[in-house]
Amino acid sequence: MKSLPHVRKKEILEMLKRSDYIDAGELSRKFNVSYMTIHRDLKALEEEGMVSRVYGGAVAASGESGVSPVPPAPSADLTLEERFPICREEKMAIARAAVELVEPGDIICMDASTSALQMCPLLHDREVTVVTNSLNVAIQFADSRTVQVLLLGGLLRKSSMSLSRVKSPDLLEHINIGKCFFSASGLSSSKGMMELSYEESEAKREMLSRADKLYVLADHTKLGTAAPYVDCRCQRITAVITDWCPTMEESQRRCLGELDRAGIRIIYGKQES
Repeated sequence: MKSLPHVRKKEILEMLKRSDYIDAGELSRKFNVSYMTIHRDLKALEEEGMVSRVYGGAVAASGESGVSPVPPAPSADLTLEERFPICREEKMAIARAAVELVEPGDIICMDASTSALQMCPLLHDREVTVVTNSLNVAIQFADSRTVQVLLLGGLLRKSSMSLSRVKSPDLLEHINIGKCFFSASGLSSSKGMMELSYEESEAKREMLSRADKLYVLADHTKLGTAAPYVDCRCQRITAVITDWCPTMEESQRRCLGELDRAGIRIIYGKQES
């Protein structure tokens, strides 16, 4: 039985008394409600000054010291269904900007992210070859007459429906990938592009080893944040495709400025009005 909003919010606050950070995906499962319902609960609590929302969850609001506790990296085990609603409009804008970089005949590589999934409908009728470790990305092109798909084998990671610990070295060795379109769990000028899952990071590094260019798909919430596993340093990045957010935090603006000064092209996706 689903709990009432005021009951959920009261219990969320009780949980924050026992822990510095709560994960939105775990709350969704605990209360048997959708991720967006939890998102609204946390937003309401933030407006009341009770919590501070961070990527993937929330922390207790600043106390008298004025310093908020530093949250750990959000859970790497959110399912695609749980991740899909997060910044959906922003990811769609990023996807539209990304596909403009794809040319006929290109061999491109796409990861198992929801950002990459947003690109699939826009590429469905293009004459391209897609290399991917994502079952979901591959399925999107099952009925396409023009898109060739090379699916890399490996161990199935059920939460993201991706194949990690890539077991196709011969395939990667004999293919020249022109452009990679990879998402980032965290992105900073000092640490580079980062991932929450070691398995996903390992698969990305394998695919990057055969690629010429890397386009990082990162909505504004990923800018200036860190994750446990480094996919690559910033010197490897060709461009960052992000969304323009008028209410972007200072740390996010600073990250974009540092990336720009490092010679990395910044491309903004435009949301449809």
